[in-house]
Amino acid sequence: MRWLRFFFDCSARGFVFANWGCAIEPTAGGCDVTEYARDLRPDEWLEASAEISGITDRESRNRETMSATLDRLAAALE
Repeated sequence: MRWLRFFFDCSARGFVFANWGCAIEPTAGGCDVTEYARDLRPDEWLEASAEISGITDRESRNRETMSATLDRLAAALE
């Protein structure tokens, strides 16, 4: 059995501010899918970023949207 992994960088004006990725591992009954993100913004950018995006708790927001993405993926494949 083989894993499938992919990732991408999020960037603006040449600065990579986050990495996102997905790992898909085959199992006996189907597969496990894991999505992940890594925030690379310097601490001094966090306040301005929250003002621009309107999102003050990026980690919680990412967790919510990842969960929704994985739920939609499961629904589409079941």
